[in-house]
Amino acid sequence: MKISVLGSTGVIGTLTLEIAERNGIEVIGLAAGRNIESLRKQIEKFRPSYIAVEKEEDARILGKDVLWGEEGLIALATLSEADVVVIAVSGTAGILPTYEAVRAGKRVALANKESLVSGGRIIINELKHSDSVIIPVDSEHNSLFQLLQYPEKPEKVIITASGGPFFREKPENVTIKDVLSHPVWNMGKKITVDSATLMNKAFEMVEAKWLFDLSPEQIGVLIHPQSIVHSIIKMRDGSLLAHMSLPDMRIPIQYALFYPERKDSPAGSLDLSELETLEFYRADPEKYPAIGLGYRMLKSLPSLSAVINGANDQAVEYFLQGKIKFCSILDVIIKVSKRHQPFTPSSIEDVLGLVKEGKERVKKIIGEL
Repeated sequence: MKISVLGSTGVIGTLTLEIAERNGIEVIGLAAGRNIESLRKQIEKFRPSYIAVEKEEDARILGKDVLWGEEGLIALATLSEADVVVIAVSGTAGILPTYEAVRAGKRVALANKESLVSGGRIIINELKHSDSVIIPVDSEHNSLFQLLQYPEKPEKVIITASGGPFFREKPENVTIKDVLSHPVWNMGKKITVDSATLMNKAFEMVEAKWLFDLSPEQIGVLIHPQSIVHSIIKMRDGSLLAHMSLPDMRIPIQYALFYPERKDSPAGSLDLSELETLEFYRADPEKYPAIGLGYRMLKSLPSLSAVINGANDQAVEYFLQGKIKFCSILDVIIKVSKRHQPFTPSSIEDVLGLVKEGKERVKKIIGEL
């Protein structure tokens, strides 16, 4: 097997390369942002034929054949030699590479929520007319992908959420360090912030709609702090079928790479006798505004999701830069969402324009504070 990894120096990218090394997978392409030192080490170890970075100056440092920018990402997403393209780029930068990988008929191991949240209608339409297949890497959607192998369709799917670092108790003055201290998962900064606001779960609701052709009424969320049960499907006879595993991203990554084959666990096995408890709580949209936004996105025309996606990207960036408080993230996103009149985008260019609109509206709102 030959793979190309976009976002190779992030958490998912690094774990993907660990799986590749463990299983003798050939890595032919590596794309990273600006963590050049980590990328250098990956290049030395895996000797890829193709390399891409975010900035031109970094490409020049690494060598004359190194690609850069959006064109570099697209090139690595569409490599003819790649059997699997792993898209682990963070944020809205993953939208266009995902779209082009699908158009090129690639098998996509997708770890980028924003692609389908913003461009789900456009990307899934391309998927239907290509030889491409998308295997989700996110633990929730990967587990749903497995549960939905049953021939009988469920009445409802339930995505679980850890609740983030503030489910039990929220500090009075939330710091960046507080937000990035997730109690269960080891993730990149943006997704960790999204977990704390529950925007990651709102986006996963939309992603599930497009991946599995579900109606808004078929999608539910439960808070499950232990992160052992990743999803549940409810059948018409009242049966609930759950997918359980250790909260370790190496498990869904490996499944996505080798599907339909299963390999020995890279993370050990779950011992149910050692679990003290499994808790589940209702994700009330009134209590958790992000969940309310999730249902709004599910029920609205697709442009709203793209605008909210862009707004979230910018708001999280401002928070990590110390420009806004944690409590302002959702406030700003909700303001942006209320100023948008939803419609159905007709092209990937429309989608990218909507994402930009969301970002620009956040900049304007923050400028008004």
